Amino acid sequence: METKEHITHEAGNDEAWVCICGNMPSDGGFYPCDEKGNEMEPVVGSDWNGLYVCADCGRIIDQKTLEVVGQNPNPKFLD
Repeated sequence: METKEHITHEAGNDEAWVCICGNMPSDGGFYPCDEKGNEMEPVVGSDWNGLYVCADCGRIIDQKTLEVVGQNPNPKFLD
């Protein structure tokens, strides 16, 4: 059985994620993204599914479970 990767929280701060690569909100940060890991606006009516991309390593994270569901080494970011 394959073990799924999960990111964690900063100690004492459930709002601050820490990626497996070491990225934190105070570093590169995390951005709402589509299933391919490309940044998108999480607006009502969009097809956003609660995913975020790590700005440093491109891991795609499910915000509800903190599970890494994919990776895009070259995500596209909005300007």
